[in-house]
Amino acid sequence: MRENILEHIRLQYVSRAEYIETELRQSAQEGKDIDASIKQEAEDILKEKGTVRGEDRALRLYERVRQMPVKADFPYREPETLEEILELLPPCSPRAINKDVLKDKILGAWLGRAAGCLLGQPVECWTRDRILGFLKETDNYPIQRYMSSDVSGDVRERYQVADEPGAYGNPKISWINNISCAPEDDDMNYTVMGMQILENYGREFVPMDVAEFLTTNVPVFMTCTAERMAYKNIINGILPPETAAYGNPYREWLGGQIRVDAYAYVNPGNPREAARMAVKDASVTHTKNGIYASAFCAALIAESAVCETPGEAIERAMHYIPQTSRLYSALEEFLKLCGETEDPEEMIAWIHKNYNEEDLHDWCHVIPNDMIICLSLLYGGRDYTRVIGLAVEAGFDTDCNGATAGSAFGMMYGAEAIPDKWKTPLGGQLMTRIGCQGRVSFQELADRCIKLIDEPYVTL
Repeated sequence: MRENILEHIRLQYVSRAEYIETELRQSAQEGKDIDASIKQEAEDILKEKGTVRGEDRALRLYERVRQMPVKADFPYREPETLEEILELLPPCSPRAINKDVLKDKILGAWLGRAAGCLLGQPVECWTRDRILGFLKETDNYPIQRYMSSDVSGDVRERYQVADEPGAYGNPKISWINNISCAPEDDDMNYTVMGMQILENYGREFVPMDVAEFLTTNVPVFMTCTAERMAYKNIINGILPPETAAYGNPYREWLGGQIRVDAYAYVNPGNPREAARMAVKDASVTHTKNGIYASAFCAALIAESAVCETPGEAIERAMHYIPQTSRLYSALEEFLKLCGETEDPEEMIAWIHKNYNEEDLHDWCHVIPNDMIICLSLLYGGRDYTRVIGLAVEAGFDTDCNGATAGSAFGMMYGAEAIPDKWKTPLGGQLMTRIGCQGRVSFQELADRCIKLIDEPYVTL
């Protein structure tokens, strides 16, 4: 599966025909009537992918589908414009937090995100069965430590364990035996990017600022899916918000929500402001539920700074998702079911029954992945090892989910609550190409976020 996904990621930047089936599925989920004639035309186009004729036909079909209306009997009402979505964000009364306490929380959020991301990186794109098999054969189930490629030849062969090539410029795949700091990854790069957008443009940044920063500071092949499609649109002269909608079937995948953590770090206890920033950022690359999920994750992490339990933070963050959306409906049902069982395995099985991790669209769509984030926090509680362990053991987008769940945990409980076995291998540093920084210390990143907090409710 990993190889198939990586091939798809390479092709998607240059081929319109390659992603036409994903577009049809996404559009159907948005309530459009994708009939047999459209599906047949898509099949014919796929036979011509890689040709000028195929690309031209794909663009025409894509535009035809994009202009189709939502069916009258579609049960959801999903705001599309930035103005509509921002208007729906509920007001909040930010809660006070001591700045000394906050310093440990923000450092914890950075470390929690990095460690959760690193845990999931080497098995990103693996199926759950493959992950669990590898964990059990290496005496690491339930997860208690980072995963290593230093295993027997039989295990390497059985699970197709490889060390090369690494992603995002890393010389090797990020098994624990191959790293000397938190390695570069899009999930971590985007957190740095959010922080630098605030440093460069201020709190009132606009989507065009995000587009400018993305194309100026992030190499195009350091992006994936929706970000790469938006990048392509920007350099071809298309401006936000059209950058998110044009030629972008990944517009409800989770690329938006993995960019929002910094907005929560600088708005602890103020979920509305965190969500507002997240919506502005995500609107460059995502639409509808892709944006709502970004607001939800930002609000969740901001709430985690002042809430006593993950359940409370999740419940409060749900207010930042439009209640008439597919995401809200799905999470509402899922959270209700979680409240009826103490066994996380039951809920992981439920996710896999309803969503297919071997299908790219399900694998990276916000809905099943947000379910996993919530599950990890609810059942992991105050145990960081269990939180990120569940996020990775559940499958789907392992490094993204480990990162977001770890970030929320760190913001809630602080750096001191994260065991040394997860922090020490990071060496106190993150490798990032954003802003040509190279290795940067987590303490510096946390301090820079503290400087960006401009809220009267943060007490000295």
